[in-house]
Amino acid sequence: MQRPVHRIILELVNVYRRCLALMTIYGMLFVLFEGHLTQRSRHLCGVVFLRLLATLALVASSHSLFAAAAPARSQQLTSPDQVPEGLAKSDWGSIRAAYEAGRHAFQPTPTGWQARNPGQQWTTSFDRRGFVAAPKAGGWTWGLELQGYGFGAHQQKIAGIPAVQAVGSRLTYQWDAAVQEWFVNDQRGLEHGFTVSTRPTAGTAALTAPGAQPTALSFLLAVRGELRPHVTTDALGVEFRDATGATVLNYAGLKVWDADGKILTSHFELADSSPSATGEQHAVRLLVDERGARYPITIDPIAQQAYLKASNTPDGRNGVSDGFGFSVAVSGDTVVVGAHNEDSSTTGVNSTPNEDASASGAAYVFVRSGTTWTQQAYLKASNTGAGDFFGWSVAVSGDTVVVGAWQEDSNTTGVNTTANESATDAGAAYVFVRSGTTWTQQAYLKASQVTASDVFGYSVAVSGDTVVVGSHGEDSNTTGVNTTANELAADSGAAY
Repeated sequence: MQRPVHRIILELVNVYRRCLALMTIYGMLFVLFEGHLTQRSRHLCGVVFLRLLATLALVASSHSLFAAAAPARSQQLTSPDQVPEGLAKSDWGSIRAAYEAGRHAFQPTPTGWQARNPGQQWTTSFDRRGFVAAPKAGGWTWGLELQGYGFGAHQQKIAGIPAVQAVGSRLTYQWDAAVQEWFVNDQRGLEHGFTVSTRPTAGTAALTAPGAQPTALSFLLAVRGELRPHVTTDALGVEFRDATGATVLNYAGLKVWDADGKILTSHFELADSSPSATGEQHAVRLLVDERGARYPITIDPIAQQAYLKASNTPDGRNGVSDGFGFSVAVSGDTVVVGAHNEDSSTTGVNSTPNEDASASGAAYVFVRSGTTWTQQAYLKASNTGAGDFFGWSVAVSGDTVVVGAWQEDSNTTGVNTTANESATDAGAAYVFVRSGTTWTQQAYLKASQVTASDVFGYSVAVSGDTVVVGSHGEDSNTTGVNTTANELAADSGAAY
């Protein structure tokens, strides 16, 4: 019969202590009788001492190995500032930073890229020409598209497809040798800027002729979507309003600087989307007074929804956050974090998230190399459903992760059955295993008898090859092990 890991660890500790005691006694005797020992005796003493030392080192390393594979106690954090047991505050900060970077990262799509912004509650799509943001609640879309840049009548028309690069939460459009358009998607909103590496051709003699009016460097941005632009009174921002005149989105915080950090005067104005356009103005012109500037220059406004905070609230119970950190488990250099309010409808491991299944839930696996934490996996159930609360409970032991989803609604029983939606809040648990750095779902677990509101998966635990799942809403009045369940004791509870 295989011995439990904790029993093996206890035996190793006892061997460690005995070796340490023997080495201490051996050392004392050697000091007392050293003068009476022959050269051969001293050599034999040294060999014995080295063997004891090697045994001690082997036991210590074995203890560390088994301790790293020991099961971790699942924790549910009660506040955003709480640090999980087994982690330093700096570790938890690094894990949260890796999580934020991951959920703001640009993801490839068949037509380009997209980036979610949980704080702004929108998803932005990038089609190699411009971008369009659509809020989770619907009701409007908004975006911009660069049409040209230059001085006065000397405008460089934007045409063709730029060289695109997406790294983490930053995406760039390299339009030509002079102009790069870039985007940073983070907790503040969507930062949208331009870097101009060299001064565009502009007919310099005409601009500097005596009596000539100075001409600003300009960028023409066509507006996409239903919202209409209104320049703010300071001309450093643009309000985008809906058909009722309500401000829905702010494109503000305009700042421009050169290679020396010198701030350059800049402002917005309304414009037609093309020289031949007539009627209502559906474009914005950004103008920069770059006289005396040393290139490159950087242009940097930011877009935010008008009715939301600039950053995402970390509390997982307010409906804005995904609930990241509600449940946490640690095993060696692997940490699993549940986010039961996460809203993606995708399934499996490392899918591209969306916002199509409210509170379906997710779990995240982070690993440590040296002092650096990185996200290794984004876990979703194989039968994702809105309101399942996948990630309410998590557990990890070595290369095995268990995730509970107590509001899952299938009435099937056993392991790896075909899920349905016939038993509200019956609950389920999911087992994922790691091979190298790759995670896959190994099992979809259901109780042997399933009824609505059993909340199977409310708690989970794992140790080696054994998984335990709690079901505190189960209703049987039977006792003991493997009895025939009934429905005669409401919420008496069970474990499987």
